[in-house]
Amino acid sequence: MEKSTPNQTYHLILADIAMAAAIKVYDRDHAVSVGRDAYHPGYVRDLWLGGGASEQLRQRVTAMANAGMGSLQTMPAEELVFAAQAYGVPLEEGTAARMAEHFTGKRDAVLTYRR
Repeated sequence: MEKSTPNQTYHLILADIAMAAAIKVYDRDHAVSVGRDAYHPGYVRDLWLGGGASEQLRQRVTAMANAGMGSLQTMPAEELVFAAQAYGVPLEEGTAARMAEHFTGKRDAVLTYRR
């Protein structure tokens, strides 16, 4: 397996946080809690999608998670850590800071390009 780029890694982590939040809303019987040692970016999303949920439930959860990713991309590092902890996804402060900087840089680049 090839090593993911930082961009890919950050998107997978956000996908995990967003999926965990959506799962908490639509699939309350499914507990999301991952230890630091077992976690890798994309783990929560892949585990839940492979768990045999109905197609209707999968569509609801993924739609909500996709919407949530947009919001997560605008959060500062402290809020990302808080959200990750709230939904059982391990996220270190340093990684959250790099993620927030990355997404801020992407937004700034788009704004600069549009001028």
